[in-house]
Amino acid sequence: MINLLLYIHRRKLEKMIEKGEDYNKILRQSQILDKYINKKMKKMLYEGSSSLENI
Repeated sequence: MINLLLYIHRRKLEKMIEKGEDYNKILRQSQILDKYINKKMKKMLYEGSSSLENI
């Protein structure tokens, strides 16, 4: 699910940059994308730490 959201928001940001949209709109979209990137990183770290506990 997170991968899909990352793809959607990354693509949206790319289109906004290509169109030369307003800086504030691009910034807001970038912040939304950052939020999903952080969620993905936390998920990866959590999964990595739980697999290390089994060693």
